[in-house]
Amino acid sequence: MAKQYQFKIEDDTYHWDEQFITGAQVRQVGPGIPEGMDLYVKVRNLPGRPIADDEKIDLAEPGIEKFYAQDASSEAGNS
Repeated sequence: MAKQYQFKIEDDTYHWDEQFITGAQVRQVGPGIPEGMDLYVKVRNLPGRPIADDEKIDLAEPGIEKFYAQDASSEAGNS
């Protein structure tokens, strides 16, 4: 049986069969994240950082907590 990787988008947990996932693939999981939203990854003890659609994220790395979206017009950390 293949290893499954787990990650969150907002507060929903998803399973992935591959070690790597791209920003574009994350956008298509679950209800989806529209192109007009910026995608971020939150890693334990670090601030969230933006993810490009063609960027690969290693789901085997410890500490990956979740992906989240934010309006492209807003600045990270400012509400």
